[in-house]
Amino acid sequence: LPHDYLNYVLTGEYTTECGDASGTGYFDLKNKCWSQEVLSAIDKDQDWDSVLPRLVKSNECAGKVSKEASLLFGIKEGIPVSCGGGDNMMGAIGTGTVTEGALTMSIGTSGTLYAYSDVPVIDEAGSLAAFCSSSGGYLPLLCTMNCTVSSEVTRSLWDMDVKSFDKLASTSPIGADGVIMLPFFNGERSPNYPKGKGTLFGLDLNNFNKANIARSAMEASIYGLMYGLDSFKALGFVPKSVTLIGGGAKSALWRQMVSDITGLEVKLPLQKEAAAFGGALQALALLSDKSLSELTKEHILFDSSLSTYPNKESFEEYKKSYKAWLEKVNFVSSIYS
Repeated sequence: LPHDYLNYVLTGEYTTECGDASGTGYFDLKNKCWSQEVLSAIDKDQDWDSVLPRLVKSNECAGKVSKEASLLFGIKEGIPVSCGGGDNMMGAIGTGTVTEGALTMSIGTSGTLYAYSDVPVIDEAGSLAAFCSSSGGYLPLLCTMNCTVSSEVTRSLWDMDVKSFDKLASTSPIGADGVIMLPFFNGERSPNYPKGKGTLFGLDLNNFNKANIARSAMEASIYGLMYGLDSFKALGFVPKSVTLIGGGAKSALWRQMVSDITGLEVKLPLQKEAAAFGGALQALALLSDKSLSELTKEHILFDSSLSTYPNKESFEEYKKSYKAWLEKVNFVSSIYS
């Protein structure tokens, strides 16, 4: 993967780490090694150890800056190079999702929801991807293909800026007066609807207006992630709060929606570039006597002025609206799956 190649250029070492390796399809998640069973099925005569990169642990360096890289980039020779990881794995470190009960939600073009676990988490229903973390544990993850896509395409249709769109959506009540959007404009992976399309339900002469459609687009983005949170809870995960990142975290309306729909406190880190910060913290851990969880507690700060708490009445209203949304998701299963 790209970060492995960068490490190779810097160190001359051919390595990878468990986080990204667990997404290849030929990795033994439970034992954190290459799956000989899968690899033998691909080619039983191949010497896979000579082909695949050496696996390094999250607390090990990929190598040290080589003489060649030192001359090429002007970096001092011998500096340890952290192994790095994928965007979500580094984002997990950068938001402090390195201990049990920690949960991060990213609201962007696609939406992601991931949590930390000390043990492998296998979702038999297939909603959650089973990944290793880049912090020594596991990182069950949900990823939707359409998160802010729904609001962006709607906003673009009316040629509105983000603030004006938020203001318009805020004039519509919870549940958008019965207007329900399924935001599957790119198809969808969770639920698994490869043939999915964007769909509006519940329109009538009384509720057919821009405000309701705008709000239904924003609500649908979070309902898609709530769908994933339901999967986490079904597996026994008990979240304490949710750390929110991504472009959608800038919207006060979206922050309140997340809090009211999930029933959880929403926290925003002061450091907005969570993945880059996670990479820096992982590197710091190589040279520190402190654990990664200790370092995240020490260095990750939250903006208390943006912390958002659930409103009890709104939480109950969203329960009804989310239930109606799920009914429509199930209704189209025979068409879109």
